[in-house]
Amino acid sequence: MFDNDLIIPVESKMTRKTPFPYSTVSDVMCAAIAVHNKQGFVRSGQGYTDNSNPDIDPIETFDNKTVIMAQYLDTKVKFTQEQYDEANALIDNINGKLMLKKMTNNLNNFEQNVAKVLNDPDINKFAVSIIASLPHSVSIDKKREKVEDKMSALKHSSQYFGEKSKRYNISVKVLDVKYIQTSDIYMITTVYAKKDIIKFWWRDQPDISDIISDKTIKIRGTVNKHELSKYSNAKETMLNRVKILEV
Repeated sequence: MFDNDLIIPVESKMTRKTPFPYSTVSDVMCAAIAVHNKQGFVRSGQGYTDNSNPDIDPIETFDNKTVIMAQYLDTKVKFTQEQYDEANALIDNINGKLMLKKMTNNLNNFEQNVAKVLNDPDINKFAVSIIASLPHSVSIDKKREKVEDKMSALKHSSQYFGEKSKRYNISVKVLDVKYIQTSDIYMITTVYAKKDIIKFWWRDQPDISDIISDKTIKIRGTVNKHELSKYSNAKETMLNRVKILEV
């Protein structure tokens, strides 16, 4: 459990006012895992309609929070013991990591909200939106650890690519696609010739992470700068004016 200052005192269940009085944190996490397994993660407010196939009716995809509320909580879906075991294991894992991080006074706003909703029996729409994102966040963390291992392996082999201001067509392997929410932009980290780290910013395609993740792509870009990574001290090349030519 978290320190007491992370847990919100609540009234008894008989007097609580919540949109989902019969749902628990475990129920929401079960639903969050199920929805994430089915459609990946669609952020709140970013649902979309697919009109690409003229032979069938448009396919509407709602954000994960909306699906959880409409298809699971509102309909009081029953979950299996196996689903509860998986959900509770994930909750315990997240709580444990946050408790350790709390000891260093290093929780950001999102993590404070996570700690709050996972330890509050009141389930409101805000709590659903937070829990809806957690299976995705955990999967991203696991991918990040793998990326860090790959970057560490490249630390000593990576060399600067190309000449500054010169434009190149190259094939690169995508190592990481990181969405920077505050800037609404992606940082793409790739490796060229299995040894050289090349990065670039991308903001033209909202679904870019699903399209290029872990793939070899052909790009055209201009060498913007050469720099040492402030995290790993590896040599990195930054490109700008990048176009993705082939996936």
